[in-house]
Amino acid sequence: MSSTHSSRRRRRLWRFASAEFDEASWALRVDGAPAAVEGKPLEVLHELLLRAGEVVTKEELFDAVWPGVVVVEGSLATAISKLRKALGTATDSQSVIATVSRVGYRLVAPVEVASIDTPLAPRFAFASGDAVPARKAWQLERPLGDSGSEDVWLARQTKTGEARIFKFADAPDRLRALKREAALSRLVFAALGKAAPLPMLHEWNFDAPPFFLEYAWGGRDLLAWAEEAGGLPAIPIEDRLAVAAMIARAVAGIHAVGILHKDLKPANILIDEVDGTAVVRLVDFGSGRLLDDALLASFDITDPGSLDADLGKDEPRSGTLAYRAPELVGDAVPTVKSDIYALGLILYQLVVGDFSASLAPGWEGRVTDPLLRGDIGRAAAGTPGERLDSAGDLADRLERLADRRLAAAREAEHAAFLAEQKRQDERRAARRPWMRAAAASLILGLVGTSAFAAYAVRQRNEARTAQQVSEASYRFLAEDVLASVDPAHADAAEETLVAAVNRAGGTIAERFEDQPRIAGYLYATLARAFDMRSDYADAFRYYEAAERSYDRAGASGAADGVNVRLQHASALALSTQPGSLDTARGMIAAAAKTIDAKGIDSPETTVWLESARGMAALAGEDVPGSRDHFGRAWQAARTQPELFSPRQIVNFGQRHAFALIRLGDGAAAEKAFRPLVAEMTRLVGRDHPDTLFLRLNVGQALMVQQRYPEAIAVLDALLPVMEKRLGPNHRYTLLLLAARQQSLGGVGRYADAAVDGERVWRAAAAKDGPSSFAAVAGRTDIGISQCRAGKLDQGIANIRAARAAMTRGEALAQAIDAALADCLIQAHHYAEAKALLRTVDPAKVAQLVGDPHYGALVDLAFAEIALGERNPAEARRLFAKAGPHLKDTQDRFVQDRIKALEARLTS
Repeated sequence: MSSTHSSRRRRRLWRFASAEFDEASWALRVDGAPAAVEGKPLEVLHELLLRAGEVVTKEELFDAVWPGVVVVEGSLATAISKLRKALGTATDSQSVIATVSRVGYRLVAPVEVASIDTPLAPRFAFASGDAVPARKAWQLERPLGDSGSEDVWLARQTKTGEARIFKFADAPDRLRALKREAALSRLVFAALGKAAPLPMLHEWNFDAPPFFLEYAWGGRDLLAWAEEAGGLPAIPIEDRLAVAAMIARAVAGIHAVGILHKDLKPANILIDEVDGTAVVRLVDFGSGRLLDDALLASFDITDPGSLDADLGKDEPRSGTLAYRAPELVGDAVPTVKSDIYALGLILYQLVVGDFSASLAPGWEGRVTDPLLRGDIGRAAAGTPGERLDSAGDLADRLERLADRRLAAAREAEHAAFLAEQKRQDERRAARRPWMRAAAASLILGLVGTSAFAAYAVRQRNEARTAQQVSEASYRFLAEDVLASVDPAHADAAEETLVAAVNRAGGTIAERFEDQPRIAGYLYATLARAFDMRSDYADAFRYYEAAERSYDRAGASGAADGVNVRLQHASALALSTQPGSLDTARGMIAAAAKTIDAKGIDSPETTVWLESARGMAALAGEDVPGSRDHFGRAWQAARTQPELFSPRQIVNFGQRHAFALIRLGDGAAAEKAFRPLVAEMTRLVGRDHPDTLFLRLNVGQALMVQQRYPEAIAVLDALLPVMEKRLGPNHRYTLLLLAARQQSLGGVGRYADAAVDGERVWRAAAAKDGPSSFAAVAGRTDIGISQCRAGKLDQGIANIRAARAAMTRGEALAQAIDAALADCLIQAHHYAEAKALLRTVDPAKVAQLVGDPHYGALVDLAFAEIALGERNPAEARRLFAKAGPHLKDTQDRFVQDRIKALEARLTS
């Protein structure tokens, strides 16, 4: 949090009608002259001024002005009457303070507020070094916040130095907010547990002034975060966007519980670091709103009053004016969309690097990225109905920004290409006059008519040959046309063909408006084709269109509709989008229920179900399960050659063999891959992308067997072909470099390995973002190579940075921790290395790295630590346990470690 400490306190001067109310002196003046008004009526006036223009219920006024005291309703009416008399409005009782029948009162006169400085004369006076009232073991250190009220303090335990935050209230007008905040904080923790995006609430005092809440230290606020970095512009935009995504995710969490914050602003958002990872927490729920009044009771939390979800427009809409949604200036009820508006403004300020920036007309000119400009506009739209539906939606958009930029760039390139095509028709006609027209007519004509014929045949149960024609059409489009090129690295003619396919896809809805099942078939055809090319953005778009079409046709429960959902789920599981694995699992479970409920008995559906389950298992780190599912899919596909093309069957085999690599069975994987390479070479040629990938798999299988020289020879020969055919930053090329890096490290060529790792990391971070699996793994591998080369400081720094960047993957996190522990052992930091290794599950990491003896490596590390801590007996025990499993290792670094440890134990 930012903090200011002053000998003066800022108080407000309220001007309304012909009156002034001075908070500093707690005095009312009317027409410039002091008005003799008692304390309770002034407290009522203060409450009305705090929420000028809003209805303040009688219950809220009783709670604020007469807390814990039973009073008759006439006491409030008397106080209002005294105020009206003092204000000189007895003959026009509604002109300043209006009565809302059976509800409460509203101050309706226009109000102006000025901030004035007065000598510090608080109702309680704190100074640094004072003991916290009623908490003598805690000592006040400094006030936090920039409001000047000095009601939030950092305190420390006098013996341990532990930090806590105390939030005080010195009068009844603040007590209600503390009670509200305590109830909502307890509700969030009851619902979300450790995932709650709030500081922990430890204690509270509502019995006697000064009232307070006691929180755990939650970090510094956004203003201080920016100030410590030298200002927002000094912070890399990627870091600012990552924080914005975390803020949106935190707000989505409290919304999911059923709570509105209502006062989101930089001062109420904290950033802390936990184990080197940034964490965002929200604070100050004193204005929060409960969306369901049954929530408190469901968690046995006492309602403090004024949290009734049914209060609607009468509920307070307090919050910082700059971040308040436009509709709340009037009588609109606060909603989720109100908080989203504040998120949009905060995102804008983070993007432009200025916390004072507002969404004034022309704000768009300061945001150069059109995607971010659109996200801000959707979040902070003036009308609630035009805003994003949820804070989670905004978080998803920001977390997927790198992927969206790539897709947008591809779309822009596509559009520019089409424009150039239109301008250069004559020139292109001179080169290849048949390409565009032939491609478009071929795809729409051949596939459209054959698909129509196929469905007609199915419906009439006519000749089988028509179905075969349809399948041949699909195979030609999906495999011979589309899958033969890479959209990022194709030549002009190939790119024209892909563009033609996308143009054709755009006409399906119109051409087959009355035949949604045929439209679904065509969309599914295009989706599978782009899926085979790992072009997930287009694949997902066509899968979704296919599912909508099958729904319109009433065929979502038929085999074709289910197959499309399973294929879509499989692609989602393979992608790295946030939440995609959970979505895929849900789709697979729903499809399985449909299969059972509808009694679908289709061999094709069985294959797709097993394949989708295998992909979800692989993405979820259940490698044995993925091997079994892929094996069943492959075997079933091989028995149905009339349903699956030879290339599809090879692809199913590749997935099964890759699972063997992940299980560390490199010999079995190599045995499976070599005939697959031969078959794919026969089908599409030796340098086709699918064949190149299978050849890469052979190199990986050799690496897993620690046949490093052979693996390096295979990968060295393959690299220039891949770079020429696919490009230097294609995902297959990066996978090859990662495999070669590990193999180079295995033979002791650590400097060369680090070069490959650097290339993988930078390309993956630029393409998929620094938190992607490839980028995190690549940077970890750099660190491993650097540590093995003796560059411990650089290696440890890279591995720590990789760990901080990762956002998902339990096994990957443990593998990184183990790699860091190895470096720390070399640097003789045994305590930290031991703590890291104790969190590692060797079985899980073994499946990730494909090493069945990974547990022995962990034992070896523990033996080194034991020896470093002067416990040779324990070191010998662990070394004896690890040794038999590592005696045949071909990894040069592990060999050197074993020799060194053995020499020290026998000396």
